Parts: sequence; structure tokens; C-alpha cells
Amino acid sequence: MNINTIRNWLNIIFMLGAIVGLCYYFSGHKETGIYIILIAMVVKFAEAALRMFKV
Repeated sequence: MNINTIRNWLNIIFMLGAIVGLCYYFSGHKETGIYIILIAMVVKFAEAALRMFKV
């Protein structure tokens, strides 16, 4: 599997996680929304690490 394919999938997972987290946050479940957004950010950091280190 190509590194760009992995990065694209990680970006898609991040975007979906951020959208779901915002939906939870604004629907009244603020703590759950924050946790979902934090998990999405961890995925984004992994993608950024792959980009920086060019594994």
C-alpha cells in the first residue's frame, strides 16, 4: 500500500471524526464531542508525522 493512500485514509478518518465530534458537541453532549474530536486529532497527528518523516 502506498504511503499517500494511507495518508488519504487517515485524513478521511480525521475529517469524519471532526464532523461527528462537532455534531455531538453542538447537540448537547459536550464532553463526548470533545473526546471524539481529541481522538480525531490523534489521527491527524499520525498523518502529519507520516508527512514530516516521509516514512
